[in-house]
Amino acid sequence: MNKRIKRYLSLSINRMLMVGVLSFTIIYISAVYILSQKQSVHEIEELFDAQLAHSSFILMNLLSESISTVDQKSEYLPIVYHGFDEFSLPSKNALLYQKKVAYQIFSQNDQLLVISGSAPSIRLAGKKLGYSNTDINGETWRVFSLYDEDWDFWLHVAESATIRDELAHEIAKQTLWPALALLPIVLVLLTLIIRISLKPLKQLTANIKKRDPKNLSPIELEHTPKEMKPVVESLNNLFGRLSDAISREQRLTADAAHELRTPLSVVMLHAQNAMAALSDEERDSALKELEFGVKRVSRLLEQLLTLSKVSPEIIPKEPILFYPLCQEVMAQMAASMIEKDQELELICAEENRDLHIQGSAFLIEILIRNLLDNAKEYAPQNGLIQIHINKQDQSLILYVEDNGPGVNEANIQRLTDRFYREHQNKGKGAGLGLSLVRSIVEFHGGEIEFNTSLLGGLGISVKLPLA
Repeated sequence: MNKRIKRYLSLSINRMLMVGVLSFTIIYISAVYILSQKQSVHEIEELFDAQLAHSSFILMNLLSESISTVDQKSEYLPIVYHGFDEFSLPSKNALLYQKKVAYQIFSQNDQLLVISGSAPSIRLAGKKLGYSNTDINGETWRVFSLYDEDWDFWLHVAESATIRDELAHEIAKQTLWPALALLPIVLVLLTLIIRISLKPLKQLTANIKKRDPKNLSPIELEHTPKEMKPVVESLNNLFGRLSDAISREQRLTADAAHELRTPLSVVMLHAQNAMAALSDEERDSALKELEFGVKRVSRLLEQLLTLSKVSPEIIPKEPILFYPLCQEVMAQMAASMIEKDQELELICAEENRDLHIQGSAFLIEILIRNLLDNAKEYAPQNGLIQIHINKQDQSLILYVEDNGPGVNEANIQRLTDRFYREHQNKGKGAGLGLSLVRSIVEFHGGEIEFNTSLLGGLGISVKLPLA
């Protein structure tokens, strides 16, 4: 059964609609035929019962006086009435109908006095007034019985149920034929309607087929039905995301090629200096510079790879307890700050230590590390770096400040540009740290602001929604 359903669903929409509509039409016509026949039978039953009772009263009035003259002791009883001759009837159908109608007259003593030519010899009904049903020789009869008190006899007028069924079938058939005759026209019209309705879908298919792989512009159709708008919008959103992803990758590749050129040249230069050194001191100095250059290239590559991964479709989010994560990152960076005799402080009120945010712990850790690394690079020897964790409405506020040289107000907006560094000679990074921070903040639906801190250096405020 499941295989049949899957096979049906794999058909084209056009074929599915045609098969479905044709099946429904056939079922509908069949249902109309069956219901019409049932309704016809019900109406015919009532009509024929009324006609049967009417005929019975007429026969009673016509035969009452004649029955009074019948000699019930005669050996020629019962008297048989054969009815009309075939040639005197208006049609063969009338003759057929006459053969389906019969009557009998019995005395109170159950003697058969009069019988029609079409009636069976077996008594049609008992001594009970009104309607009744009886089966005689495999044929069902509908009987209406009357009793004449004046002349003391029973009249049973019967009608074969066959004539009723035949008439009901004929009425239902007459109802069915017009529907069957119109069925081809209906199917042609349905085919045209389905083709016209599916035309936008064919246009969409043709648009996608002839589209160049590099063409990620939105799809535009002449007429887009309401039901297809979500599909077209979803495809356009997909094209937009693909275009952004490709642009991001291209920009990343171009930036990486541009930025790696200088550090790689420096690494090559220090390697050549080490090979050409004439003394151990010169070799050691060149090797130290070489090690520093390799670390810088490694850090640059790490940041570039992280930037390329910041995408909502790739990285899942989960509840994060912010305060312990911040402590962990500070502990990891403590050694590098001790080398510069820098002081690192975490300021967080007791009630704010249980704040949770919804996000990626991996990215939040990178965010904190880059903020601290930026502060460490620009804070002086024996400098001070402070981290503040606060709550504002339904947001967590992370504020990192230092007592470094600060930033010119005119250049604050450029701090998150890739490879931009305010103080080219002081920092040793590639200028990607704050750009990476901005991407992570946007990924979490937050905001980032820069200002001059009370310590005299740069203050960076990151606002993240609470979980």
